[in-house]
Amino acid sequence: MTPENYLRQYIEPLSALAGAAPTGDWQALVLEADYYYPPHSELGSSLDMLNRTGLLEVLQQILAVEYPQQRLSKSTAQEFLGALRRLKDEQAWRQTEIGRLEEVLAQQQADHARMTAELIEEHQTGLQQMAVELERCHGERAVLFNETSTLRANLADLQASTSWKLTGPLRWLGRLMKAANAAPDT
Repeated sequence: MTPENYLRQYIEPLSALAGAAPTGDWQALVLEADYYYPPHSELGSSLDMLNRTGLLEVLQQILAVEYPQQRLSKSTAQEFLGALRRLKDEQAWRQTEIGRLEEVLAQQQADHARMTAELIEEHQTGLQQMAVELERCHGERAVLFNETSTLRANLADLQASTSWKLTGPLRWLGRLMKAANAAPDT
């Protein structure tokens, strides 16, 4: 039998009895000394004089006798309240911790964004400097290439000139003399 059906078997006869005499001593239904019931309920009052709250108290006591695993004692209620208080405290602590961690996360994200922007700016500055240096090197290379071309053209003109051809034997003789003077005397 379910607790609801069990209660119905007591409620139906009680609702039919209006103004009936007390049905007996129900103080035996009160459980242990630490059983919780509202302090305004008086032991020994007849069932027909009970209001809905009082009737529910009696039914709660009956259920406690018939279904002891479902009873709620004062100590159990206090344990539940203590556990509830601890859970609420833990929830408040966790909310505080979540807020703190969100602030830390926001700060770290801001730091990351700032450092990323700084690195990008440094890289862009470095790239711009490298581009300027590369452009300067290209210009210098072009100047050197032009100078080399000019010098080669001048050398080709010089070697093609008549004076170069006429002075060729003199240059050969001068080189020979230098080699002879440079050779050690034996």
